[in-house]
Order: sequence, then structure tokens, then C-alpha cells
Amino acid sequence: MITGPIASVLTNRFGPRVVTVVGGIISSAGFAASAFAPNIYWLCVTFGVIPGIGAAFMYVAAISCVGQYFEKKRAFAMGIALCGTGIGTFVLAPLTEYLIELYTWRGAVLIAAGIMLNCVIGGLFFRPINLKMIHEEIDSLDINKREVIHAQGSSEEKSSLIVGKSDSYLYQKSSDLCDPNVTRSQSNMKTHTNKDLDFNTSTSSISTPKTINSTKRKICVNIYHFKKLYTIFGCAMCLDVVYIFFVISSCFGSLGSGIPYIYIPDRAYEVGISKTDASFLLSVAGMANTVSRLVFGWIASRQFANPSIIYGISILLCGISTFVSPFNDSHAYLVCYSVLFGASSGVYICLNAIVLVHFVGIDNLTSSFGNMLLFKGLFLLIGTPAAGWLFDETGSYAITFYSDGIILCLSSILLFIGYALNLNKQKKSRDTSDVLNEGNV
Repeated sequence: MITGPIASVLTNRFGPRVVTVVGGIISSAGFAASAFAPNIYWLCVTFGVIPGIGAAFMYVAAISCVGQYFEKKRAFAMGIALCGTGIGTFVLAPLTEYLIELYTWRGAVLIAAGIMLNCVIGGLFFRPINLKMIHEEIDSLDINKREVIHAQGSSEEKSSLIVGKSDSYLYQKSSDLCDPNVTRSQSNMKTHTNKDLDFNTSTSSISTPKTINSTKRKICVNIYHFKKLYTIFGCAMCLDVVYIFFVISSCFGSLGSGIPYIYIPDRAYEVGISKTDASFLLSVAGMANTVSRLVFGWIASRQFANPSIIYGISILLCGISTFVSPFNDSHAYLVCYSVLFGASSGVYICLNAIVLVHFVGIDNLTSSFGNMLLFKGLFLLIGTPAAGWLFDETGSYAITFYSDGIILCLSSILLFIGYALNLNKQKKSRDTSDVLNEGNV
């Protein structure tokens, strides 16, 4: 996840198809190399870092492709696209144990490498969107530069100004004049005479026009490259308060929703449930996760539904169910918890990108999603070991699940705060638009 911003930049540059294929190859190579790991340090790189980079490439590219390809049924399409994760949780948990018993763990990761190569085939089916440009011919239109720049009147008159095909009508923002490839005219430079000199100062310390020009040029080049990187990585979104609240909420939600999938089997072992029944709990959670993604993806795409509210309630249910899960240690109780948690976490994962589009717009989806994955990765890097540390300190998973439930509830609260701020932001935007329209009447 930490490589999310890089994945988003590559997706914007080369498209989701290329990035997905490359990500599948990287992940498969990492799993294959893990089969020959001589020690745990090698395994951390080949089984953790390398497949993680490939997975980030594929995940960002897939979310970007589905999010931009669909509009009316975007939530339902996202639910279908992401339900594979739930199916994988349901199928791979018992399958992995079977493969390890049959081929040892080295053979199992080799088989996983082969399975991962199927992502390359899937990525090849990511068709690019062909944008159809509609050209309107105007019989007579003669607008010079001065008229275009100083056009006044109603908004309808301004929108009717169509810039011609001639290169003379192409304009750039003033910030783009800092392109290092653009040379400056020497005619506009101020010349220095002896009258301008302070004779008490050494003439060697006085900058010549050439030196001044060189310094300005270096500064201009640095600003140009900085602004280019700033735009490429979508850093402007990080200054949006609504986006900040959503990212923090999503980080807490990702951290909280991942911990139970790791520690549910261990907690089942702790209370005396057999190994087979404990792994079945993950399968149950995966099945509920898959169904909820499809069902709530369809519901969220209806006109009467509010994806942001559904998303926030699902995180809250995750938190409450996780907090009360240590209250009973029976197998039936843990099965009910697995179903409820799997279903609610499935809604969270399905609608994460959909709500992000509502907050930042479809044009900013790829960059904002990639940047969000960076912070998610940092949270997971710290949070998952911290959950294990709590067990080592307390000798029980109860404190871990209590803490996780609180984190998920906090995620829901932050989401609703961001949602309220976004509504206020949209209201102000509409009010400003109404005032401008009234002024043009």
C-alpha cells in the first residue's frame, strides 16, 4: 500500500492495463522467489515487500479502471469487481492449509505464484475508454487574442467564445512560463551603469546581468519541476480538509478491519476451538464479505441510497461487533460474529472508493486513492504488530479486540464529520454559483 502514490502516477501515465500486467508479474516473481528463501529476512522481502508492490499496482489500477469506466452503476460494478477478495478469503484459507500439508510451505508458495500469474491475463482485458470528441463547426468566427482575454458580458456570452484551431489562440497559465526550455529575451533586462554603483562596495561582489539571469533561471527551473511533481502526485488534495478527514477515517477503518481476519483463528484456538473449526470461521467471514459486497454495491447504486451513510454505518457495525466479540467464547457466538463482521467489512471495502469519488470527484480518483493507500500502508505497518504486542503483554486477545472495536468506531465518527464538512462545502459552492448567476442576469 505504501507504493500507492507511485502506482497512481503510473496508472495515469501508462493506463491500468499496463500497470496491472506489470503488478501481476512482480507479485508472481516475489512468491516464486520465496520458495527458495534461505532465511526469514529473505522471506520478508520476497513474500512481503515484492508481492506487496505488485498488489498495490494491481489494486490502484483496477479501482481506477472500474471507477472511471462506470458512472450510473459504479457502486454495483465496484462490488462485483471487489467480491473476488471475499471469495479468495473463503476458498484460500482451507486450500492453503491443504497445500502446505501436501507440498510443504515452499511448494504452496510456488503454486501461489502460478495463481498470481492469472492477474496478468485479467489485466489484459482492461480495455481503455475511448473518449468521443464532438466537434461543432462555426461558419464565421473571428476573435483575436485581445477579445478573448478581455471578453465581458454574461456567462452565456463567455461560454460561447470558441478558441480557433490556430496555434495563435493557445494560451498557457503564467505559472507554466517557468518551463526550463523557454528562453528569456535579453531586451527587457535592466542594464547597470556606474551611477548605480556604491563606490564603497567592491565591484567584484556586484552581480552582472548574466549572473542575475542565471540565478533567476535556476530558481525558475526548480519551481517548474516542483510544481510538476506537485501536480503529478496530486498533492493539492492533501490540503483539502474533507479529504484529510476521509483519509484518517479510512486508515483507522483499514487497520481495524484487517486485525480480526488475522486474529480470529488465534482467538478461537485460545478458547479451545479446534484448528479446523477455527479456519472455518475465516471462510464464513469471507462468504459473508462476498455477498455483502454484491448486495450493498447494488443498493448503493440506487437513487434512494446514500453511499456515504451506508459506508459510515457499516464501519460502526464493524466496531460494535468487534468490541462485544470477547463477551462470549462459544463456537456459535464466534460464527455469528464472523458473519456480522465479514458482511459489514465487505460493505466498507466495496464503498471506500465510491465515497471517495463523492468527496473529491471522479477526476481526482486515481491520485487521491493512491495517496490514501500510502497512509493506509503506514497504519497497517504499525497497527498489526501492535495488536500482537497487546496479546504478548496481556496474554489474552480480549484487549486486542476491545481496542480494535474502539478504533473502528472512531473511524466511523471521523467519516461522518468529513461527510458533514463535505455537505457544507457543496452548499457554499452552490450558494456562490447562485450569486454569480444572479449577478449575470
